[in-house]
Amino acid sequence: MDDQNYSSSFDEASSVLTVRGEVDEAAGVVLREELTKYSREFERRITVDLSEVEYLPSLAIGVLATARRTADQAGVGLGLRAVDGSLSQRVLTICGLDHETD
Repeated sequence: MDDQNYSSSFDEASSVLTVRGEVDEAAGVVLREELTKYSREFERRITVDLSEVEYLPSLAIGVLATARRTADQAGVGLGLRAVDGSLSQRVLTICGLDHETD
């Protein structure tokens, strides 16, 4: 995985995981691990900010949908956020994943 294509940061105070760049196959694995890590094995709610994502293929949607289902089953939920009109917002809408828009 090229580090320039994907990066992320987590804000502990707000429980927001900000994802940037391209969520390709290799980055999808990293994203899955980060979701588990920062949600503390789905024991707390986090929000994934996809506002700076430039590539969000079906693999990434699968990772997000699975994480949301796991978080919902644990009773904590998983928030998704994207900028109105962005690629991420359009993909989330098409795939039927509820999300907040900025």
